[in-house]
Amino acid sequence: MTREETLARLREITERVRELRDTTDIPALERTMQLVDMYCDIARWELGEITPWTR
Repeated sequence: MTREETLARLREITERVRELRDTTDIPALERTMQLVDMYCDIARWELGEITPWTR
C-alpha cells in the first residue's frame, strides 16, 4: 500500500469514526471512537499529512 493509499484510508476511517461517535448514545463507545480518531490523526501526522499548522 502506498503512502497516498494509506492516507486516504486513514481519512476514510476518521470520517466513519466521527460519524459513529456523533450518533452513539453509549459513553464507552463514544470514548473509544475519540481514541481511534486521535490515533488516526497521529498516524497521519507521522506520515507528514498533518502538521501543527494544518490542524
